[in-house]
Amino acid sequence: MPKIIHDDDVTNVLEKDGVPKVILSDYENKPNTNLKDIIAEMGDAPWAVRIVYNEIFGGVLICQNPGEGNRLHYHHNADECWVIMKGEWEWFIEGEGTKRVAKDDIVVVKKDTPHQITCVGSEPGIRFAVTRPDVDHVYVEEE
Repeated sequence: MPKIIHDDDVTNVLEKDGVPKVILSDYENKPNTNLKDIIAEMGDAPWAVRIVYNEIFGGVLICQNPGEGNRLHYHHNADECWVIMKGEWEWFIEGEGTKRVAKDDIVVVKKDTPHQITCVGSEPGIRFAVTRPDVDHVYVEEE
């Protein structure tokens, strides 16, 4: 029988996805944010910085090395999208299969759709993830 795990704690989700450096409030909701400055300040991957957080949506800048990404999951309470800022990524979206995306691509996943992303290629990748604030990540684990 599969075990269903719900997690809406962004720090916990990212840490379990292999991102040990998560900053939530230092850069959040500023009237003007320079992404190049943040990327330079954060240094080597992996890391994540929340840029926007309000009652409607949250946006997190995520940097990971090739081979790193998130675990297969879905969100029952919101769609999600990603703007690819740097590098190459391989996405699995149920019903769409596996696709490769790169800088300047935008990926949209509808709620209740299992999905997973992995940084591929030869350099770290950066993506800006946007979804509902404190979105519930649902994982299905085989017992």
